[in-house]
Amino acid sequence: MTDSSCSLPPALLNAARPPVTSVPIPVMIGDQIYAGETGASAGGGEGAELERDLALAVAQGAPVRTSRPSPGRLLQAFRAAEAAGCEGIVAVHLSSKLSGTVDAARLAAEAAGVPVRVVDSQLTGAALGDAVLDAAAVAGRGGSIDAVADAAERCARGASAFFVVPNLEQLRRGGRINALASLVGGLLWVKPLLGLEDGEVQLVERPRTMPRAMERLMARVEEAASAMDDPRLVVHGFGNLPEALELADRVSGLSARPVPVVDLPPSLAAHLGLGALAVCLTPSPR
Repeated sequence: MTDSSCSLPPALLNAARPPVTSVPIPVMIGDQIYAGETGASAGGGEGAELERDLALAVAQGAPVRTSRPSPGRLLQAFRAAEAAGCEGIVAVHLSSKLSGTVDAARLAAEAAGVPVRVVDSQLTGAALGDAVLDAAAVAGRGGSIDAVADAAERCARGASAFFVVPNLEQLRRGGRINALASLVGGLLWVKPLLGLEDGEVQLVERPRTMPRAMERLMARVEEAASAMDDPRLVVHGFGNLPEALELADRVSGLSARPVPVVDLPPSLAAHLGLGALAVCLTPSPR
């Protein structure tokens, strides 16, 4: 089990053996709550409506927030898995320093009828998605609940994520840059290069132009890839497909597999804003 910040499309979640359940992270635009996000390119219904409305809201500067799934919603998912015959559950979620989802999962696990191992990945986005898929692969081979959780944790420990945003406004509004709060005023005229470190958004560098930011992003990605066993790369974007495709082409030589371009899921796009670009790196499983 995971949450919709993992960026995995429903078709891939369903194709995994055993299948992976993704619990939606609610997104609020003004007074409207969207609870139908199920992963990258939800493909219709409320997911498609959310993607459309979110881009418009961010462009207009409308209030956008996210919330953790409730313990009750997670317990519902745990019980559905139990009813389907699962003997144990590994719940791999986004960083506890970015969301209360891990805490909600731990509360729900106390009432579950089967053992539940909750993994705080300290990640989000496609890096979290790779950790989930690695764990699912071990489960498919008959691994124990501990072996499944260990596979997710191994991937998470070796992962890196870097991203460039046109400005910090969306992150500031969403309260996701607490560690940078004292620096925000000095970053108004730069294109910050950010990264996930110890589960938090951290300032990596402060280039002054977008071309320079992209150069520094490439340098950091190359450095991280060189230190990783058979790195797997994914590029994220939001409202900037041509730029995301170009970035994927530039980093393709660093990846052990073709580099997919994946739209940021709404739960992340709401905080990074239009024009954001990200690269997630994870080591290939042993």
